Formats: sequence, structure tokens, C-alpha cells
Amino acid sequence: MSTAVVARGRSADHYRLADVVRSEWTKFISLRSTRWTLAAFAVTGVALGTLISALTGHAWAHLSAQSRANWDPTNNTLAGLIPGYLLIPMLGVLMMSSEYSSHAIRSTLAAVPRRQLVLAAKVLVFAAVAFGVDEVVTFAAFFAGQKVMGNAPHATLGQPGVVRALVLSGAFLALMGLFGLGLGTIIRRSAWAIAAYAGIVLVLPMILIALPGHAWRFGPLLILGNSEAAVKILPGILSPWAGFAVMALYAAVALVAGAMLLVRRDS
Repeated sequence: MSTAVVARGRSADHYRLADVVRSEWTKFISLRSTRWTLAAFAVTGVALGTLISALTGHAWAHLSAQSRANWDPTNNTLAGLIPGYLLIPMLGVLMMSSEYSSHAIRSTLAAVPRRQLVLAAKVLVFAAVAFGVDEVVTFAAFFAGQKVMGNAPHATLGQPGVVRALVLSGAFLALMGLFGLGLGTIIRRSAWAIAAYAGIVLVLPMILIALPGHAWRFGPLLILGNSEAAVKILPGILSPWAGFAVMALYAAVALVAGAMLLVRRDS
């Protein structure tokens, strides 16, 4: 679907961000890949979170005193978000790379000569959709998971740190998706961009753990699993807000680099 609609009734030099956002929203929501990916994340996130909660709750009676002291039912449930670590960033990659593979990017950039405006609209649309879906799935997984923990201690929204863990977990996933959008803009090929994401987020941290120093602490998955989604933060781990800032930096660097290349290559 072309974004030429944004230029209807006005010249290419007189368009507004709202027009481009509206067009990008229509394109993004109408894609089958968008609907299927978000649906897959919703189903797997809630189902896996519920399963992990049930299994860990069943194991409560057999845990040591130390394990019980570190018990974090919120973190146990949010482990179900693992499929989103790949699905949401993959959706971010495809939001841009699919336009290059289908050559729809030509009509998009013809309708909106200001390349930064196109990327800004995509960022706003993706952030809104991803954040909304991520939060719904996160809270749904939490409520479902707490119900199946049996006799193990449960978490409630009124307990300190629980709401923060839920909200930041969903927002962190959205940032990971924006990082994917930035990589998709830089690389333009879906497979290579997804591979780059996997290398940076999945492989690189494992290498850093084996090396001296503390660089491993800045890996997105470790931050999400042990800081953002945790109520009890382990020693040596970044604080939730510091970890969130690190992921925001990942996304910002990728998007700024993507914007610069979008202008240079496609002008």
C-alpha cells in the first residue's frame, strides 16, 4: 500500500507528521505479518508465563531456604515473555526491511521526500503498537501466572516493585523492537538484520560473560530478565532504570544511524 495518500491535496513540501503517521499506521496494521506476530506473542507469552508459574509454584515445597529467600513470583511469571525477545524485534525489522524487499519504499519516499519524517512516523507507530500489546500481554501473563502458583507465595500489584517490573518489562520489549527497526533501516535485508539482532543480543553477551570485566552487565536480555522483570534485584546487576536507559541508548543509536543512512542512500 503506497503512502502517496499523504501527499493528496498538497505538494510534497507541505505534509505533516500526522499525515505520515496515519499512512504508516494503516500499512503496519494491515500487514498479515503484523497481526500474526503480535498474536503469536500474546498466546505464547501468556501460556508460557502460566506454565512456568505453575512449575515453579509446584517446586516451592522442595526449595532450599536460600532459594525461598530469593523467591520472586513476578520474575518467574515474566519469564514467559521470552518469545517476545525475538518476535517483537523481528516485527521492528520487518516494518522497514519488508518495504525494501517489496520495493514499496520507492513510493513511500516519493510521497514523502523528507526521509527522517518517514522514519519518525514508523517509530511512533511501532512504539505505540508494541508498547500497548506488550503491556497487555505482560499484565495478562502476570495475573494468569499468579493464579496457578499453588501454595507458593504470590505477588500482587500492591507489593513494592511489582507494577514497576510489569510496566518496565513491556516498555523494555518495545525498545528492543525499536532497536530492531533501527537495524532494519540500516541493513534493509530482513534475514541479515534479524541475524545482526540475534548476534548483538543473544551471542555477544555470552562472549562477554567469558571475558574479564563487567561488560556483560549491559546485555539487553540479562537486563530484562534480571533487572526490569525482577522485584528482587541481584547484586552486581544494573538497577531497573539504569538498565532501561541502556536499552533506550541501544535503540537511539540504531535509529539515528538508520536515519543518517536513509538520507544518504535513498536521496
